[in-house]
Amino acid sequence: RRPGKRLPQFPADAISQLLEYYEKKALPETNDQDIILREMRDKAFLITLADTGLRVHEACSLRRGDIDWNEGKALIIGKGDKQAIVRFSKRSLRALKTYLQARADLDSSSGRPLASLPLFARHDKGSGSKIKPITPTTGRNIVQDRVKEALGAEAVGTITPHSFRHYFVTRVLLTTGNLKLAQSLARHQNIAVTQRY
Repeated sequence: RRPGKRLPQFPADAISQLLEYYEKKALPETNDQDIILREMRDKAFLITLADTGLRVHEACSLRRGDIDWNEGKALIIGKGDKQAIVRFSKRSLRALKTYLQARADLDSSSGRPLASLPLFARHDKGSGSKIKPITPTTGRNIVQDRVKEALGAEAVGTITPHSFRHYFVTRVLLTTGNLKLAQSLARHQNIAVTQRY
């Protein structure tokens, strides 16, 4: 007999705890608009990763115009330059709309068409008044910082942006029992990859 493959472990309960923490967390009381926007962006980013199965670089490269708000979906260019349609949950759309409404003044003063602006923007002194997209490195840092805040320093490193993808695929499989659907939503070519998740 061939030895079985070790399944990658990911802390599903910890991810659920993390998401619950940020759904309930109140915004900080401050006049610093950047801090408030970062809080809203990070919450929307974490929920989007968990509810869509997007890879971190796919989430970071999304533009406002990529999302069809009425249909709750987006056309993305994924791994291997393949086009794919990704569906958004009501929860992720709500978090994104809240963040984008708070960012409205900033976006309208950019002088660029709204559709061309990044969905997740930088809110730091380095970006100035320009609307710049976050990078995958920033995306990984968001996850690391937010895991530390919600679950403590010992949880850092146990949850990565890719853990949210495992979480998404596993939840689809547990709720539907349909491996083919999980494969399709994860955009895996080979079903063996989906089974490993």
